[in-house]
Amino acid sequence: MSGSQKFVLLLLVLALCFVVGTGLYSSWFNAASVGVFICLMLYFTRPLLMPAGYGANKIRTLVLVLGLGIIGSGSSALNTLLPTIWSLPVLQNAPAWLKNIQFISQPSPWILTAVVIIVGIVFFCLRDKSVGGGHPTPLKEDFPEESFPRKLEAFCNVLRRDLTTVDQDTNWSPEYYTELQAEVEIRKTKGSAARKKIMGLQDAIRKDRKSQSFLVLGVPGSGKSVALRKLAKDMLDEVKKTNRVPIYVNLREWVPISTIIGGRTEFSVEDLESFVIKNLIRRGDVFTKDFVDAYFRKLWRSGRLFFIFDSFDEISELLDANEDSDVINSLSDVISRFIASHPASRGVLSSRVFRQPTRAFLAEKVLEIRPLSEAGISEALSRYPQFTGQVRSELFSHRQDLMPLARNPFIMALLGEWIAVNEQLPANQAEIYKNYIGRRLALCRTRLDKVGITIQEVVDVSIEIAWFVFHSPTYGLEAPVKVISDHFKSDKVDAVLEVLSYARIARVTTGDEKSFAYVHRRFLEYFVTTRFLQTPEVVPDDHIPTDSRGRDALVLYAQLCSENEAQRLANLCWREIQQHFANSHTRIRAIHCLRFLIDAFGSRRDVILPFEAALSDFVMEHVKTGDSIILAKICLEATGILSESRAAPILAVAIVGPDGWLRETAFRACRHLPKMEAGLEEGIKKYVLGIPDVHFWGSRKNILLSLSLSDALSGVYRVARLRLWNMKVSMIYSALLTVVMPFIVAFGAAYAAAGSASLFFVLKTGKKEKPENNQGEKPIRRPLTSLVEPGFFTCTVVMFRVLCCLILALMSIIGLFSAEMVHVITPFAAYGEFSGAYHWWVAVLVVVSGLLLLDWVSISRFVRSKIKDLFNLRKWLSNLSILTVSALMVWGMFLWIDYVTKRPLATKVFVSIILLTCAGFAVVAAVRVIVALKDCFHDWRMLRSITLFTTPTRAEIARVFSTCLSNYGRLQYVHKLEGAGISPSGEWPAEFKLAVGLGEAYTALARLEERWLNLDR
Repeated sequence: MSGSQKFVLLLLVLALCFVVGTGLYSSWFNAASVGVFICLMLYFTRPLLMPAGYGANKIRTLVLVLGLGIIGSGSSALNTLLPTIWSLPVLQNAPAWLKNIQFISQPSPWILTAVVIIVGIVFFCLRDKSVGGGHPTPLKEDFPEESFPRKLEAFCNVLRRDLTTVDQDTNWSPEYYTELQAEVEIRKTKGSAARKKIMGLQDAIRKDRKSQSFLVLGVPGSGKSVALRKLAKDMLDEVKKTNRVPIYVNLREWVPISTIIGGRTEFSVEDLESFVIKNLIRRGDVFTKDFVDAYFRKLWRSGRLFFIFDSFDEISELLDANEDSDVINSLSDVISRFIASHPASRGVLSSRVFRQPTRAFLAEKVLEIRPLSEAGISEALSRYPQFTGQVRSELFSHRQDLMPLARNPFIMALLGEWIAVNEQLPANQAEIYKNYIGRRLALCRTRLDKVGITIQEVVDVSIEIAWFVFHSPTYGLEAPVKVISDHFKSDKVDAVLEVLSYARIARVTTGDEKSFAYVHRRFLEYFVTTRFLQTPEVVPDDHIPTDSRGRDALVLYAQLCSENEAQRLANLCWREIQQHFANSHTRIRAIHCLRFLIDAFGSRRDVILPFEAALSDFVMEHVKTGDSIILAKICLEATGILSESRAAPILAVAIVGPDGWLRETAFRACRHLPKMEAGLEEGIKKYVLGIPDVHFWGSRKNILLSLSLSDALSGVYRVARLRLWNMKVSMIYSALLTVVMPFIVAFGAAYAAAGSASLFFVLKTGKKEKPENNQGEKPIRRPLTSLVEPGFFTCTVVMFRVLCCLILALMSIIGLFSAEMVHVITPFAAYGEFSGAYHWWVAVLVVVSGLLLLDWVSISRFVRSKIKDLFNLRKWLSNLSILTVSALMVWGMFLWIDYVTKRPLATKVFVSIILLTCAGFAVVAAVRVIVALKDCFHDWRMLRSITLFTTPTRAEIARVFSTCLSNYGRLQYVHKLEGAGISPSGEWPAEFKLAVGLGEAYTALARLEERWLNLDR
């Protein structure tokens, strides 16, 4: 037992004795209070016992002692003890003013509160902010050698220099590039579905000190590697504090050794260990080798290494592997076991979504790097003066082929350089790469002249090297320099490798076993595409339906090849779609081909013309019929390659449909239309106004930017801006009203919530609903969880606005005739400055202020929609007849009430009828609530008893999903599936369809199915 642990044990024993003594000689209530106080103090002082951070601990100790001194000074016992202290012979000559000091007998509650707050703030600010978190065991216990800290520091310096070298070698845009803080979305955490939190990668890991393994997902070029190297650098700066060393390893350099066992491909942890050790030794000198040989395994086994594995999907064995290949599962298991070698060991693995690690990699938290938003793209490109408003409008509204690329930070930066030089957008993405590579090589002209080669020769040799690396099944995206030199046997190739590294187009590692790779796979794909253009017979068009390694290069090739070749590829994709889309077993081939059409031919729509009509009917059929939400959503994405006349009717159907996922997809697609039909524009306006207030406020920048970039959506943009301004005014006035007249806000909020709850409970809860898509699904009862749905919040906000407006209007009018009401309105109306008179204009001011709370955008749209009825005689007669009948009914009711109140017996009967009616409504509401609670409880018990297996079948999922009696149960089951991170197998039953209009639970399951199929992008 360490000294710190003994000290804590002694404190606990003394504290226990003190608490028990207080209970015996005072009261147990005081004992409980003292116990709570001691627990709080132990909680605050726990950092004092940590081995690191002694400077911060001194500050903590000083603040804590001062705080306890201030609190302890408030005791009458100290005042009683002071005369005895001053009577001591040693203190006889103390100044009189010092002897007259008296402590307060009872400190002020405000002082105590301030002391507690200050102590809490100091401890909060001095908390451990390290990324990886400290190791639970002091470093000296595992490594008692006196020289070890110096050796560890030298080893960390080697790792830091290597990361800096890699950053410099891959810093492909020094004029633009800045350190990227990857924005991630937490998808899963600790076996349960996480709430969608958006934060930086470092923050996501820093705030989770318990998860042992993290999985970072993102598309190529999204910033995974840059963010992980930044993570490693930050952790290296904290090694002295955390005693945990980050080890960054790029897995694309690993050529794993495989063995076949029982017909399955297996890999070993020992092989990965050997690769990591060789990789570390290569980065330094003999002292590095000596440190790694002596301490690596001990550091690893003691859990003091934080492994950062990059580029899982670029391991050579995976580049041509199928999505369901056992190779992916085996490599996932090996890396997971390697990281989890010690309970305190931790690590990160990054991959793109396609061919991501399976569930064999036991990731406790999944972080997905989000693509750049339109606002982020616009802000980043605005750093270039040449990115004018005209270029911005053309990019976002008319160049749909460039927009998916611009969401990638890598290509977006290259696009910015192109715009800076040419002041316009490129014809295709190949021009971006060609421009960058040409400019880089032009800067190396002196070095080229020295070795006697030209720029064109460098490009030609680069094409051959890229083709060799791409075509090799062994090395994938990176190959040893020795292998490349032996293959070509040319001094020119060695010179080109040096030039490419100097120009930062490629990277050559240091050490004895040098390795070559282009700084980004996009450069490799560009050179491979050039080879395709030179020799079209080697084009691997079979990579399109399988989404294999050549798919992205083929997209670039389709944009550059001849008209006949482009037509051949487009026809190939269309045949695959027609042949396989209806077959659930091979549908994935058709989906890959459809998305290839979208990505490859956005700027060459002429090749779609031969089958555009058939494609349009195909898309409309799936969107309108809605037999599958996923297929409808994917087909809806294809409207971008259709002509305006064919895309507009499809989008008009989707934007007013029942599924929010499809409406969102249609809304994004509408921006690319050059003109907007009246019906479609009205549908988009309804969609924008129908977005819940919280979601609209959170995404207001992206919504306004998206709408502002299209002239066709100018009317929708004005509506969105008006709604935003209306929301701002309402929020400001609500905050002012809360300060001035909080009782009105509380009254309005309470009644609004009660009214909304009554509406949702009585009218909707427990009521059976027939799915909109009639496919034999049994009706389900609405859940009792409506109070957490956006609809309830929106309804509450609307009722709150109306109630507060009505209350203020009534109070203002009554205030003109009631002196008591004037005093209620006094804080708002500045009463008292006008000789006690409540002026009419003050009442008008209060009423107008109350009107600011209302949603005037919706009100004005409603009024405008009814203006045409002013000249409709039939409407006038209809409305007048309704008003007349209503007035007669009200007048008759008052006459009847007056008649009843004059007869005692009739009054009793009337009151009884009213009470029975209310009781009837209460019984109906209670029955509905009880039935809904019963169904929810049934689903809750059933879901608790379910144990999810690693690979359940889709038939099992459909059976449990259909067994749920409530929408609540179905949603909870979907969340449970999402949190478990399962990979289902098999097909959905024929009678079970994730169709449009079946409810949000079906939509949630469809979104999850899209992720299971790795189609979410």
